[in-house]
Amino acid sequence: MPDPNVLYAVTAVVVLGLVTWVTLVLMRPATSAPGRVGKLVAEPRSPVGAGAGAGPGVDPDQDDSPTGPNALILVTAVGRTDPGLERNHNEDAYAILEDHHLFVIADGMGRHAAGEVASRLCVEAVREAFRSSAFGPPREPTLAKRAARLRGAILIANERVLAESRANEAYAGMGTTVVAAYFSPNNQRAYIAHVGDSRCYRVRRGELTQLTTDHTLGAAGIGGSRASLLARALGVEDHVDVDVAVESPLPGDVYLLCSDGLSRMVPAEDIRATLLSTEDLDLATKTLVDKANQGGGRDNITAIVVRVDHATASGHHSLSAGGKLRTP
Repeated sequence: MPDPNVLYAVTAVVVLGLVTWVTLVLMRPATSAPGRVGKLVAEPRSPVGAGAGAGPGVDPDQDDSPTGPNALILVTAVGRTDPGLERNHNEDAYAILEDHHLFVIADGMGRHAAGEVASRLCVEAVREAFRSSAFGPPREPTLAKRAARLRGAILIANERVLAESRANEAYAGMGTTVVAAYFSPNNQRAYIAHVGDSRCYRVRRGELTQLTTDHTLGAAGIGGSRASLLARALGVEDHVDVDVAVESPLPGDVYLLCSDGLSRMVPAEDIRATLLSTEDLDLATKTLVDKANQGGGRDNITAIVVRVDHATASGHHSLSAGGKLRTP
């Protein structure tokens, strides 16, 4: 019979080795860019924000329901951006693509004006992908058609930003966040994709739910001064994971896409109250931007507010008639 002391020693060595391996995997550093990008660590997958636990969304791997002949919902949107009170220029960019019911916000980062370049390249790449129906090669893991389109457009944006960063020394290390919402009115779906800490919220029956999880060290459980550093961004590495979720929007829902210049300056309850207090989307975006500036305005501020209506609702217009862009 083997000596028990030897067995104890071998067991201890094996356990110590496993612990060391797990620690090294979790703390493995990722390539970092200047600004908010930090080390990539384990990320939480549970819902966050007010209203979490409202129920699971549709599985993006399985949702490939056929598009009906008629719209089941109408969506109307207004966007607004503002440099804030402490920045000399605006490194946020956004787009409302009326024909595609697509809304995108990017929040750039980098030396000098490189963040502005990164966010603009991101938005332009997503816009071009949808207008040309060119979403890149099939990618793994496989997603349903509409979710794959949105992810493909964002991955093309990642390639575009990274290529420009490598080709131009002045842009070295730049990157950007992105959040996008892609609505399919004829099958009553909304596809939400994001990388970084730009967010998407939904107000339904008076309740505010944060639909995205920030890709930051803080969200991964790292506190202190490093909590706000990004664990994931576009244009930093050859490959980036894009989180994609699928929603079933209901008439009366209001969606908010925003950069962290809004979400960090305006408490969730103030966001909820603002979105519930008016049906004027232009006024809602203006109020949210004003509140962010009143809260300090320490960063660029961008918001897109999207309202969902019944397809037969009177007095409302489809996005093609109601989509608006606003800057100060």
